[in-house]
Amino acid sequence: MAQHFQSADELVDALIASVGKTIVLGLPIGIGKAIHVANALYRRAVEDRSLSLKIFTGLTLEKPRFKGGLEERLAGPVAQRLYGSWPETEYAKALQTAGLPPNVEVREFYLRPGAFLGNERVQQNYTSINYSKVADALIDLGVNVIAQLVTAESEDSAHYSLGGNPEVTLDLLPAFVAQREAGRRVAMVGQLNSCLPYMPGDARIDAHQLDFLLVAPELDHPLFALPNRRVMPADYATGMHVASLIPDGGTLQVGIGSLSDAVAHCLRLRHEQPALFAEVLAALPGGSSSAQRTVLPIEDQPFKEGLYACTELLSDALFSLFSGGIIKRPADETDDTLIHAGFFLGSGGFYEALRTLDPERRRRICMTRISFVNTLFGEEQKKRAQRRQGRFVNETMMATLLGAAVSDGLADGRVVSGVGGQFDFVRMGAELDDAHSILMLRARRERGGIAQSNFRWSYGHTTVPRHMRDVYVSEYGVAATRGQTDQQVIRSMLQIADSKFQPDLVRQAQSAGKLPRDFELAPAARNNTPDAIHRVFARPEIRAAFPAYPMGSELTSDEQVLAVALETLQERTQSMRGKFSTVAGALNTRLEAANQSALERMGLHEPGSMRERLLRRLVNFALQETRP
Repeated sequence: MAQHFQSADELVDALIASVGKTIVLGLPIGIGKAIHVANALYRRAVEDRSLSLKIFTGLTLEKPRFKGGLEERLAGPVAQRLYGSWPETEYAKALQTAGLPPNVEVREFYLRPGAFLGNERVQQNYTSINYSKVADALIDLGVNVIAQLVTAESEDSAHYSLGGNPEVTLDLLPAFVAQREAGRRVAMVGQLNSCLPYMPGDARIDAHQLDFLLVAPELDHPLFALPNRRVMPADYATGMHVASLIPDGGTLQVGIGSLSDAVAHCLRLRHEQPALFAEVLAALPGGSSSAQRTVLPIEDQPFKEGLYACTELLSDALFSLFSGGIIKRPADETDDTLIHAGFFLGSGGFYEALRTLDPERRRRICMTRISFVNTLFGEEQKKRAQRRQGRFVNETMMATLLGAAVSDGLADGRVVSGVGGQFDFVRMGAELDDAHSILMLRARRERGGIAQSNFRWSYGHTTVPRHMRDVYVSEYGVAATRGQTDQQVIRSMLQIADSKFQPDLVRQAQSAGKLPRDFELAPAARNNTPDAIHRVFARPEIRAAFPAYPMGSELTSDEQVLAVALETLQERTQSMRGKFSTVAGALNTRLEAANQSALERMGLHEPGSMRERLLRRLVNFALQETRP
């Protein structure tokens, strides 16, 4: 049975006495870290330089930091509301200030997207690895301690649940048993947290599998909540195209973020309002009425058999399909599981829904090891039978015209996030007979008021090589590239690129000898513009069916309106000319009573200085410009 402690420092005393002063600590990805245990170990290493601490983890979550000004006025109270009780992770705080002592090393295999582009130490210690191989990497590193949040069925329970993070731990525990039998000292450490949903099935472990347990109710903290992001019309266009690729009775994997939220919402629309779904799909560029949508079947009917989900991540998006009765196909005749997932991460509402879920419904969600959901190895025949008509949907930042995906890094070698499980699912999509890997991307992005294409002729970094190319989806349609010649792939990718950039991309492909000199794009593909997307979703009867936050929002109605206004304000003031025109517009716009509540939320309803009076004018102007 586990030794119980009420103090993290006392637990660390016992842990060091048990395993020694060389500690290789494995922490789960995301919300599952035993932060108070990790902090106590880190503090001990700072105090005692004879202790060697190596931490291997992924996606260390931190409270957001703000630069002041309007951003802090809006987001500061939201952050306090969501993360006021979230404990700081001390090794992460030290990484931000380059303050790690020499006897501490932190390696991450997945970084918070974009958070560490300028952090040399983090960049140098990043480990590029497929999610399915993290357990193997930890074993090779000599992992001897796992520390994660657990929850109990009852006060005197003989079992605990790994909650939302069994994914790597379940793959490591057999290795720990073997190492103990070989005489090596290892320890499984739990930190009890009553906020963590109790997940049965594979996530349930026996009490004797824990060596140390921190039981300190005063250290309980709410789980880190990721607010759902606003879904834009272009996101919905992409979601519509993806939803038309998912066959009834098939298998679904989908991630997190506004594109995934769009996919889930569009699948529900297809199920609940098939006529409207078909109408919107026909109206979109690259949609069902387009000549370019000729390769893959168009799925636009409601779900009768339903879907089975096999996914590394369970998020708001996937859970909404479970709640909405679309994910309802059992894995197979002997296993009535509806969702197999490796870890979960999402909004506060999502966690609460899991906590309050009927036990019988919760039983149909099996949180399990990453080697099960991300690979076909082990029980391959069973996995192949369960994962019929697999559609593994992931997001990528950029793609080349020859079919390579750029999802986790930049051309100069800096890591934006990590490969995570994307390549695992791309590989599964290729290895299963009737499956597809579907990579979503936005056709364009804007920075500093300048538009750039996310389709490139070539790029100096690759996450998924072009020989693994399969299906790409943008707001402008579907490119089916598997088994195609280079010319065919380029033609398909050009058809879903933004029309502003198509001519230059064509010239680059022709210069490389990959397109004929007389090549011309099909007329339908020359209308791939943001305006074409907005015209579809501007129709009142369609707009009403595509809400800004389809998975709900942690933001109040005023905060939702302000978020749009401030984003627009930021975009318009990127250049000096933009600043002047925006300020002039603000000064010449009347203060509107309709904006009073939002101005009060920003603390600008009674400005006390010239600066605050200008900020009030700017916010009022942005609200007027963005009001529907």
